[in-house]
Amino acid sequence: MEIDPNAQTSAAPQPAAPAPKSLVWPLRRSVAFLLVWLGLALWAAYGLAMAWPYELHPLLIFLVVALPGVVFRTVDVALVRWRQLRLAGWRRVGSRLAAVPVGVILAMLLFSAAERNSMARFEREIAGWVGRVHAGAPPSCPAVEKHAAEAGLKLYLDDAAAVRKGTLHQGAGRFVLELAGRSIDIDGSTLHYDSATRKWSRFHNDNRERREAFAALVEPLEKCRFTLP
Repeated sequence: MEIDPNAQTSAAPQPAAPAPKSLVWPLRRSVAFLLVWLGLALWAAYGLAMAWPYELHPLLIFLVVALPGVVFRTVDVALVRWRQLRLAGWRRVGSRLAAVPVGVILAMLLFSAAERNSMARFEREIAGWVGRVHAGAPPSCPAVEKHAAEAGLKLYLDDAAAVRKGTLHQGAGRFVLELAGRSIDIDGSTLHYDSATRKWSRFHNDNRERREAFAALVEPLEKCRFTLP
């Protein structure tokens, strides 16, 4: 069976035709807006991933604003570039409205990934400090502050804009480290490490059930306050 070389040539994908002159400036404008929204989204996502642990965070607002813009401008650029079609009138309005829920869903997914990275980074960077607190018999607030003064940990605390003040609860052969976390509102959140489980946990301070459970955990323990460097 012979293959017609002309048939192969005709079936080959053709490059997209350049946009007509009337669409050049709309295309450039859409690309510029796309880059602005994308830059804002990446800046917010990076800030969330590198931040001190939190339960919600003000940077989430920037993601929610930026991602619908990214979705709409991506569709707009694609239509102009490959279909030579510019959204106008009710189609443009409808596309903007449709981009909002899609963008918000993407923002929440990206926020969840960044939140996990923030907590994982915190646990990784602070693990050595926690190990040295474990080595104390019993741990003391001056020793906690001394251990935290090490250069590597201090660099992380500075980079993550850490909340420096904390509380050491101890007694009955165990201790609990309490640190303040970030939040999108003034109530804040709580980070705590239990030497019995050797795990970090966090909760928003509006969560009454978690707050009361934590209060019951540390109520019988003696406490002293420390400040990270």
